[in-house]
Amino acid sequence: MNEPNAKNSNNKELDTVEIKDYTEANRRSWNQVAARHHKGKEERKKLFRQKGYSVLDETITAKLKAYGLEGKSVAHLCCNDGTETLSLKNLGAASCIGFDISDLAIDEARKLAIDAGIECEFMQTDVYEIPEQYSGTFDLIYISAGSLIWFPDLSLFFQMVQRLLKDGGNVLIYDIHPVLFMLDENDKEHPLEMKFSYFIDEPRVYNEGLDYINKETYEGAPYYVFDPTLSHIMSCTLSNGLMIQSFDEYDHDISALYDHLKDQEVKLPKCYVLSARKQRNALLMD
Repeated sequence: MNEPNAKNSNNKELDTVEIKDYTEANRRSWNQVAARHHKGKEERKKLFRQKGYSVLDETITAKLKAYGLEGKSVAHLCCNDGTETLSLKNLGAASCIGFDISDLAIDEARKLAIDAGIECEFMQTDVYEIPEQYSGTFDLIYISAGSLIWFPDLSLFFQMVQRLLKDGGNVLIYDIHPVLFMLDENDKEHPLEMKFSYFIDEPRVYNEGLDYINKETYEGAPYYVFDPTLSHIMSCTLSNGLMIQSFDEYDHDISALYDHLKDQEVKLPKCYVLSARKQRNALLMD
């Protein structure tokens, strides 16, 4: 692989070769951790044999019910091993498909769906390369925790979201609040001390592995995260013909990284839910 050297998508447009270099590096890293994550979630996955089981928490479940999930066609971008995708189906979606770049995560998702007897489709693909056949086919696109940080060109990502949605369809994002990425999750002595900049010019590069489930470190393939700001997320949403309907912030952790902050007197925003709707005949802004 060519070593990626382009700046963060907040500051510079990347060409297709640079984007592919980043996403392929991240695919290799996610493939490395897939087996570790499967082992860490093995007992919870057995719960899907229970009719209607869901891993989705009260916050996002309430949002989905308010939206009217029942009978809708749903796409889950960055679905990982499919537990949330299957949960969406169990909550009443008519059809669900999960897209993820990790070959091994998609293999696990398919096995889980068969074992649980839940009808869901899963496709291994770079989100930037989802086939044209899915354009304009979804009532709802769901984006869950830790997804947006992986995209070197966030505007291109939301262009894909807009393309996949039906007119009047919704995108629902339940993600880690960008403020948390200013903290070092491993610093339990000074947990609220800000160590990292909110605004970054280049992607953050790591190679200590992605095992946030079992908390095991290992020397892995390098991976790249882009930590977009809230304003960048919102501006990319709006500029791609998606009208923001609501935005809510919460102080509970959905990342499996910052649970040690729950007893702090100073309350930080730890996650958010953003809902946006595709406008009919939307025109994309330059």
